Amino acid sequence: MSTQADEIAPASPQPEDFKAPVFQDNKIVLYFHPYNFYSQKVLLVFYEKNIDFTPYIVDLCNGEQYSSWFLKLNPKGDVPVLQDGSLIVPNSRNIINYVDNKFRGIQYPVLKPYNPDSLEYEQMMTFDQAVTRLPIGALSLGSFIHDDIKLVPKAPFIGPVRQACLNNNQKVMDILRRSVAEVDAKNTALKQKLELQMRRRALIASRIDFQRVLDAVRSVLTFVEQELSKQTPRKEWLTGDEITLADVSLGLLLQRLYQLGFENYYWSYGKLPMVEGYFLRFKQRPSYHRLVPTTNFDILKDMWTMTPPNYKLGATAGILGMAMIAAFAHK
Repeated sequence: MSTQADEIAPASPQPEDFKAPVFQDNKIVLYFHPYNFYSQKVLLVFYEKNIDFTPYIVDLCNGEQYSSWFLKLNPKGDVPVLQDGSLIVPNSRNIINYVDNKFRGIQYPVLKPYNPDSLEYEQMMTFDQAVTRLPIGALSLGSFIHDDIKLVPKAPFIGPVRQACLNNNQKVMDILRRSVAEVDAKNTALKQKLELQMRRRALIASRIDFQRVLDAVRSVLTFVEQELSKQTPRKEWLTGDEITLADVSLGLLLQRLYQLGFENYYWSYGKLPMVEGYFLRFKQRPSYHRLVPTTNFDILKDMWTMTPPNYKLGATAGILGMAMIAAFAHK
């Protein structure tokens, strides 16, 4: 069934149709998509650390991540990717480690403030790894399929956009198949990614298997609730009164769950009061307000502002499509 979002989105180009962007400055470049969970993690770190950078939105909806120029940066075709001069850093965890080590001092708060041998460091990494292991992409897509959960989704994941997300996921899967078969048949990373995508599609199609994903999320949130309840005296964040990498991961998980409409399912109405209070504090941070657009106009404006001038004329239709369709095709 055709939806408004389907009509706005442009036809799928071949991956090689995309041209590499050209930048006029020497700042760090971040290749990302604003609705990609892992891109959001890096963006929040950049905002927390006050890092100046050049943003470039990769058109995941139309397969730019599988274009020849982008695969030279990251053969896996994943965002985010950081470029610092001739140095290329793929993967959100690697990027965060890189910038946290490079940008230090009063101007750049550290997100790993503890000695690696300390109990605080161990706690921080335990929280971070618990969230990182969750299949965020499967959680997002599955929530659009299984209506029996009775969610209360928020923009942009509302109305016809939900079906458009599923349609777009299939479209990008087709582009990935073509990329594996035609563009770079020897790219082992792309073949592995295609296999991963197919396993994820099978996972979310089964209500029983998807329930296991939901239960895994509940286990993590219950663990967080118990740990927050043990704090004496009460701390502002997971391991202290300063935000750390663990808070970036947890805060963004709660934000994604909130946008998908899971708050009543997991923490509202007294189910997890410590988690609920934590999320309210997280939403008050300036970095959060920079990360999360408040209106569709803000989304469009942000995407236009972040697009390099040499790319804007050809990307106008794609930007409009991205403003309507969240991209879940890569993780």
